[in-house]
Amino acid sequence: MKNVLKRCVSLLTLFNEKSIHLSTDYIKDNISEYRNLSDTAFKRSFERDKVLLREMGYNLDYIKDKWTINEGYNLSGTAIISDIKKNEDVNFQKFLNTYHIIKNYLNSNNEITENKDYISKLNKSIIDKKRVSFNYQNKLRKVYPMGIKFFNDNWYLGAEENKKLKTFSLRKISNLKIGNKSDLHEKDYKKIQFSWESRDYLISIKIHLEKEIYLINKNVFNHSVISKNQTNNLLELVITTYDVHGLLRFLLLTNPKKLTISKKHKNLLLEVLNV
Repeated sequence: MKNVLKRCVSLLTLFNEKSIHLSTDYIKDNISEYRNLSDTAFKRSFERDKVLLREMGYNLDYIKDKWTINEGYNLSGTAIISDIKKNEDVNFQKFLNTYHIIKNYLNSNNEITENKDYISKLNKSIIDKKRVSFNYQNKLRKVYPMGIKFFNDNWYLGAEENKKLKTFSLRKISNLKIGNKSDLHEKDYKKIQFSWESRDYLISIKIHLEKEIYLINKNVFNHSVISKNQTNNLLELVITTYDVHGLLRFLLLTNPKKLTISKKHKNLLLEVLNV
């Protein structure tokens, strides 16, 4: 599973770095997970990875040029690809959602979960700030979607209904319809808190990282600094947070020199992330 994810991320990174079309030989030589495979094994793995990426909306297509001057694979697709190419901040929750879709794909004999289409439509309605309607527990609901997360083997929609934030299981949603009008509210969907993000999941962690790196990235998640020590330009911080996904995003952005977490809090982190 990890190898598949690593190959997919490596493919996205490679195409981000190169704007030209890439040949299969170039791809095989420049992605370490492919490099040592036989030609047959590489072809099998590459074809499977292309299918996975296309299911996620990342279109990896071979472009033929009759002059064979600029021929090879080209990457296009979702808004995430556009953000990557513009070197803009990628929506990390959407990346986590992609991870879980791929995970479900591999665990279900290559059959994408029936929630996939709903997830794609709801993600777009969240960004466009549209209203949606669906049947839920034998009742028609009209809500403003705010976020989607994967928790305890299930997808959940966080949405505002009658000015109250509620959580809906995607398994119980049917007959989803997306409204036509955009920008119907001013709320920040990035700050939504789901019902399980409670005091039961307070994570404490100690990190060592450069002061400038912390100051640049400290606002990417909600946290409290319990203690702080500084030696030259190196900070030692003990922080607590309920924002587990935000913490993970922070760690990926900052790449701390040292990280210490108790077994209890590590297990909480893994539980919330469903790893």
